[in-house]
Parts: sequence; structure tokens; C-alpha cells
Amino acid sequence: MSALVLEAPGSLRLQRVAVPVPGPGELLLKVHSATTCGTDLKAFLRGHPMIPMPGTLGHEYSGVVAAAGEGASFKVGDAVMGVHSAPCQACYWCRHDQENLCESIMSSKVLGTYAEYLLVPERIANLNVFPKPNSLSFDIASLLEPLACVAQGILLLDLKPETNVLIIGPGAIGLMFVAGLRAMGISDITLVGRNESRLSVGRTMGAKTGLLSELDLGPSIGYDIVIECTGQVEIWEKSVDYSRRGGVVMLFGGCASGTRASFDTKRLHYDQITLLSPFHFGTKAVRLARQWLLEPDTDLSPLISGTRELEDGPQVLEDLRTGKGIKYVFKP
Repeated sequence: MSALVLEAPGSLRLQRVAVPVPGPGELLLKVHSATTCGTDLKAFLRGHPMIPMPGTLGHEYSGVVAAAGEGASFKVGDAVMGVHSAPCQACYWCRHDQENLCESIMSSKVLGTYAEYLLVPERIANLNVFPKPNSLSFDIASLLEPLACVAQGILLLDLKPETNVLIIGPGAIGLMFVAGLRAMGISDITLVGRNESRLSVGRTMGAKTGLLSELDLGPSIGYDIVIECTGQVEIWEKSVDYSRRGGVVMLFGGCASGTRASFDTKRLHYDQITLLSPFHFGTKAVRLARQWLLEPDTDLSPLISGTRELEDGPQVLEDLRTGKGIKYVFKP
């Protein structure tokens, strides 16, 4: 089969690799849609500690079961959507309602959606693969994984109808936060950044928009919740400036390994500002994200910037690096 293999940072090549054979409980999916992700872009540009090289890239997907191992939870021909990991449900963190921190969730994840076929291990197939309804396109169904990351963060928040939220960074994740918060009944959402085409998408999704450099709190006491989605350390540090006293700052965007951030300790302490930094997702978040996707009022189609073939991989990542488009869909 054809697959996009990340050989080293900056080197992504289309190669022929063997089609996997599913074992007991495993699923072999014919990938119909595989969406691009900022994490994959980071891996392409500088490597990533959780993405081995050389290796097939991609972790967002939807497809149809092409083969099923003995005892598998789906049968050949089933249209499915899923994520690329699942908690063990037995370790310390799983037992303490922190499945996203499961000690084996990263070591047991599956990568390689930028390929014609994807082998889904039994643990993931049983816990985090779902039927794809006909009402949901394969393209939108493949957004379950990044939306689950957003849901993990939203589950940590104490949301009320009057809560006001500032989202910094109008990339795919920032826009999904707009959608997720709207699905949770939050209407007072401000999205700021520098990419006007992405900000315009945010406006269509119901957010007020603007430039961070021109954000003026004026007489305002600040935002109840500030969500950082850029992964830039200077924005991490600046995010605290926009929080009200007693507010919450969610540091969602991942910075490069080894990065250090500094904050005004007086502001944090005397204004009682809570810092959150959610990682990955547990099963509750996956199911919440799936619920959002199935709701007719949730429209993530503006995030899809176009479809591409696998051989277009290097150009697609270059486009994303320069801020062209939001998410592209590979059609293997």
C-alpha cells in the first residue's frame, strides 16, 4: 500500500509498505479521510518525542472496515470513526479519573493514517472506535480526535451561561474551541490572532474576532477564561494579562520540549488565577466530542480547506507552515 513516511524532520516521502494483517480483536480500516494536524506539522518541522522516525505519519481518520480479526467489535464493510489511542483503564491514573494520563496511552497509540490502510489495535477498537452514521461525512468524522482534545480541556472548566472566554490563536484547535464552547451553551467568545482568513471562519462560527495586539480590556475586569492555542511561550506568559481576578488560564498549545515560561507571581497569587494545561483525552472527552459532531448545530466544515492526494504531502505541510488553509484531508 502507499503511505506517507516521515523519515526525518523535513523529509516526508511516499513509499510502498506492507498492508497489515489484523490479529484477534484488531481492525484493518480502508482509510477514507485522514485530516492534517498541527502536531504532525511540528513533527515534520522539528521532530516530536511521541512520533517515531522513520514512521508513517497521521493520526486523524475515518474509514471502512476492510478486515476484522477474530472477536473484533466491527465487521467488514462497517463505516467507522475513531481516535488513535485508548486508556488501559487499570493503572493509577485511569483509576483516579485521569485516563488522559494513562501510563501506557502514548506507548499503545496507533499512527499512520496518511496511508491506504490503518491497523487499529484491539484496545482502541473496543473503546474508542464508533459507527459512523450516514448523516456524517467521512471528512468531518475524521475530526473526532482533535475535537476530543478540545473536549478534554472543556471538561476541566466550570462553565456558566454568562461565562466570557478569550481564545488566543485562530488555528484549527482555537476554532474547535469556539465550536465546543458554543455546543456547551457559551455565546460570549472572543477569538484573536493574526490570520484574517482564519479569523473570518471564527466569525462564521459565532465568535467575536480581533488582533491580540489591539485587544484592549478598557474598563473590563478581564476574561473569566483565557485559552491559549498557539504553543508560543511568549503568548503563554502574556495570556495571564487577560484573565480577571479569580479567572482561569488554559495553556493548551504545546511548546517545544525544554521551553521555560515565567509569570508574575504576584498576579497569580494575589489575583488567584488558576493555570490549566490539559493533555490528550480520556474516554469521557471522546464521547463528548462525538456527541458534538452528531449535533446538527455543530458545523466544522469551514475548517476543511480542501482534499489532497498522498503524493501532495510535502506541499500540504508547507502550506500549513505558511498559514495557508486550516486542515486538509488526504484521500488515500
